[in-house]
Amino acid sequence: MCTIREARLPDDKPMILDFIVALQRYESSLEPNHLIDHVKAEEYFDWLLERRGAIFMADDAEGRSIGWAVVYEEQTEAFIRADERVFAYLAELYVAETGRGAGAGTALIKACEQWAVTHGFASMRIDLLARNQGAAHAYAKAGYQPYCQEVKKRLTPLVEETDGAQTLMPLKFMPAKRLPLSAA
Repeated sequence: MCTIREARLPDDKPMILDFIVALQRYESSLEPNHLIDHVKAEEYFDWLLERRGAIFMADDAEGRSIGWAVVYEEQTEAFIRADERVFAYLAELYVAETGRGAGAGTALIKACEQWAVTHGFASMRIDLLARNQGAAHAYAKAGYQPYCQEVKKRLTPLVEETDGAQTLMPLKFMPAKRLPLSAA
């Protein structure tokens, strides 16, 4: 069981920065262009604070933070219906391994959805890496359906950056498991 609350800043900032880096570490195993960089994590956190939105924390029964989520207002192109042109965007969702499987992710999603409804948004969107099947399953379970697909092709060798150091990485094929559109 967990408790969801709004972040208490600046007290929660160190844990949030750890969550940002932990998510980047995980996502770099799926997509090697993701940086594991504490300075960038701090810059990103500062950028998130400038958005019109909310930061939620998930705490375990002992009061330890086990996850977080960020939702904010976003806007899309002009050719979308007016009532969905401005939408809530779930930008971050992370639950530490010790807190997974107990409903923390679902509770964080619901907190973000409640924020969105309270602030008058008709829809909420979430992006995820194509190879992140765990996230795809969790979002589908919460009622999210595929909306848009972005594809990418590397045209030059990848340069690895970790806390400012750069190393040229050879191109390597990483097979992705295909998800049918109805399952994501």
